[in-house]
Amino acid sequence: MSETRSPLAVLELPLVTLPGAHPCANCGDCCTYVATQIDDPGTFKEYENLHWYLTHENVGVYIDWEGDWYLEFKTRCKNLTDAKTCGIYETRPLVCSDFSFNDCERNSGESAWKHYFSSQEELVEFLRTKRPRAYERYQKKRRELLRKRRPAARSRA
Repeated sequence: MSETRSPLAVLELPLVTLPGAHPCANCGDCCTYVATQIDDPGTFKEYENLHWYLTHENVGVYIDWEGDWYLEFKTRCKNLTDAKTCGIYETRPLVCSDFSFNDCERNSGESAWKHYFSSQEELVEFLRTKRPRAYERYQKKRRELLRKRRPAARSRA
């Protein structure tokens, strides 16, 4: 019995352009960020770490549909070609070859995240509405921290 394969499943190398019918044609979105899972914050220090992350350019934090937290760096892969193909396709990292275009939000029609934060203000609003007890604890500790800083700042002036 011969195995039949979709023409999209077999791509010849080197991959200079993708066939127009391929779901990844002219996209490359999956090659424009790096995300790594982080712990669900529970302490003041962990929320302050999120605050610190979000003070940086091209950094976001998101919660996926399973409730897992991620730190995202919006940065283009240096091997993504102008044609939106992989310049090192044959030797690409495992994480790249394991990623299926079927899992891509562009093709699935579903966002990869349930909540996305690109600023501290967005995170605090999420806490206020979705985690009110954590919000109150965080705000209390934050006020204490800022109160402690004020005398030190005045003494340096």
